[in-house]
Amino acid sequence: IELITPDDGSVRGFSDVLGLELRWGNDGLRLFDPASGEYLRTPEEIEAAEREAEARARNAETRAQDAEERARDAEAELARLRERLGI
Repeated sequence: IELITPDDGSVRGFSDVLGLELRWGNDGLRLFDPASGEYLRTPEEIEAAEREAEARARNAETRAQDAEERARDAEAELARLRERLGI
């Protein structure tokens, strides 16, 4: 891998095998995909994203359970009202 040092002080090289740029800078080694124009996520970023997704899933499950409970309560109230009205 041929290395270059741009004016920003980083060190960069392109891996033909990976099709990625390897960039060394203040934040350590990062892999950059020139096709997408984005860095690949670090293991820490992946773990954080997974934790956020799990939290969103738990939140959605709680909201769904709350909605189901409200629906059951509404159905029970409707049944009471129908019985009271003789419907």
